[in-house]
Amino acid sequence: MKSAFQLLGILICTQLTAQTVQYQLDVGHTYLGFDVERFMVGEVSGRFNDFTAEISMQEGDLSSLQAEVIIQVNSIDSNNDTRDGHLKGELWLHAEAHPEIHFKSTAIDSTEDGGYQMTGEFTIRGITQTVSFPVELLGPFRDPTQQVALGFQADFSINRHDYGIAFDRKMENDVPFIGEEVK
Repeated sequence: MKSAFQLLGILICTQLTAQTVQYQLDVGHTYLGFDVERFMVGEVSGRFNDFTAEISMQEGDLSSLQAEVIIQVNSIDSNNDTRDGHLKGELWLHAEAHPEIHFKSTAIDSTEDGGYQMTGEFTIRGITQTVSFPVELLGPFRDPTQQVALGFQADFSINRHDYGIAFDRKMENDVPFIGEEVK
């Protein structure tokens, strides 16, 4: 199963101290989604509709960025209620026992090309793995409401088996129903 977790977020700044800036997630302008390879001939896309994020950094120092994202598993929306029920079930995300997906950053580093690489602990089904992925940061800038905003986009892939999602049914030609890679 090829899936993709995608996050495009807009954050609004609130000053905590003279040094630390706390950003509040603008949920109406944030997308957190995934793509999943199905039957190896196409992808199923979906999103999570209920999530929170706490983002902070030292003023003007992107290398100090701290991020924590909590996703409510029951908010999964793949535009198919039956499939969503399966994804919330015990074979997949097991929402009853593990109602949240969690990400907490541990580092952000600048790259040679002027971008950023974020590393953190990603937890699904109670299993935590370290992930590292490029992050595109936009801003900070003053938005039309005169608030300071920071935008970011991140895409990364995981192997669902690393998180205990081991559904392995195959078609007659031995092709997996769902790929292992999840974006």
